[in-house]
Amino acid sequence: MSGAAGRTVAVSGAASGVGEASVRELIAAGYGVVGVDLAELPSSLAGLERLEWVRGDVTDPATWEQVERRCRERDPEGAWGLVACAADVTVSPFLETPAEEWRRLYEINVLGVVRGMQALIPAMVERGAGAIAVTCSVNSYFVEREIGHYSASKAALLSATRTAALEFAPQGLRINAVCPGVVDTPLLRKHVESTPDPEAMDRGMRERIPTGAITTPEEVAHLLVFLVGDGAAGLSGAALTVDGGLTTTYEF
Repeated sequence: MSGAAGRTVAVSGAASGVGEASVRELIAAGYGVVGVDLAELPSSLAGLERLEWVRGDVTDPATWEQVERRCRERDPEGAWGLVACAADVTVSPFLETPAEEWRRLYEINVLGVVRGMQALIPAMVERGAGAIAVTCSVNSYFVEREIGHYSASKAALLSATRTAALEFAPQGLRINAVCPGVVDTPLLRKHVESTPDPEAMDRGMRERIPTGAITTPEEVAHLLVFLVGDGAAGLSGAALTVDGGLTTTYEF
């Protein structure tokens, strides 16, 4: 990937799943990375060159202030990009989901990304270039039973991402989204295990996917890393779906 050397990209939700895979992909491509997560640096990423770690809550502006400082320590011009992967999901019937849970998911899934953008975009504007790739979801477009609060948060996130893309395109920024379907991450496993019959849930997911395979974190990370690279120069406000063909069929 051209231009990666010397560039620094912040990755949220970096300790596991798509975030962890994105850290690996970015470093392999030549980027420096500042990872941020509630968790400590996982042993699977320990020892990687060009990786800095910030332990913090993405809903806390102070966390992003620290990320921004770390990016400037690596590059005085600040972050080249942001790959936003931090998210949460819970399963709850609509009438039984308290307002507090709606607020909590909005704080993590929407404002956790918006705060990251607000912290890092000023340096990109000053430079006149930069790229952001946001992990949304096919639930940004479609809904499922008992995760309405999650779907609503992801729909809001996609809208916020596109709004930022529109506002900052004239300043040289490219902001895009990836909308995964079923991805084999700890977040998915948490969702599956919370259902009455996890085995049936897992089997049903695979049967609904035309390829018959659950998407891997690496497959999503490929797209996220592509979007922050020079090869995606023509994309702005795009939402790329990676779901094994799941949403091509009305059965979804």
